Amino acid sequence: MLGAIAEFVSTQQGDSAEFIGKAQALAIGIAQDYEPARLYVIRIDNWFGPKWMHFAGKFTAGKGAAIGVHKTRLHVPPFVPHRVVAQRVFVGPDYEETVAAAPLHIECPSKQALHRRIEDIDKDAAFVWFSGESEAQKRGSVMVYWPVAIDATAPRPGKLGRSGAFYVGFSQGEMGWEPAMLRGVSRTEVAHLGASSRNGKNRTLVFCKPEPAELSGNDSVQNGPFA
Repeated sequence: MLGAIAEFVSTQQGDSAEFIGKAQALAIGIAQDYEPARLYVIRIDNWFGPKWMHFAGKFTAGKGAAIGVHKTRLHVPPFVPHRVVAQRVFVGPDYEETVAAAPLHIECPSKQALHRRIEDIDKDAAFVWFSGESEAQKRGSVMVYWPVAIDATAPRPGKLGRSGAFYVGFSQGEMGWEPAMLRGVSRTEVAHLGASSRNGKNRTLVFCKPEPAELSGNDSVQNGPFA
């Protein structure tokens, strides 16, 4: 069980095996703890910063000035398609089978990007993005979206409201790879998810109030002001 996720989130050329292990643990932990009907996992070519969380695109305000838009209601983060290395959609409850799905990230005008709500893509799914080239860059990223609130009657105290999202930026230090930037989740809950993936025990992820996104970095962003 869950072997297909582990196979997809595996080390490729340019990856740090330790970071990939942490990204794999988070993806499997989400599947085990929340049992979404489907789990979308997307490999992005290289590091992406916390500004991507809740980022929906941009609009133009006079004489070509671009203003980035972050929305509380989750939208498809507008990565340019060439940054997407691979995408898989795993089907619950065992997540061993995959289904064909249209690419999540497409070329589209800004106006369309600002209306691509992720719940309209699949309201019963969870979405996980993780970065490549971590060995050379000495940093890696994982971002998770859950577009619809968890059932309040389920035996899990975490309440996501309309939606939930979190971002974990890992960096390689003297003691190994550790979370360096956290948005929407605590360090303890990141550790719990990793433990859940290793021992199969249910643990509950409690999403924290998101912190303001950092706007530094040199990411390539479709429909965004940071291309």
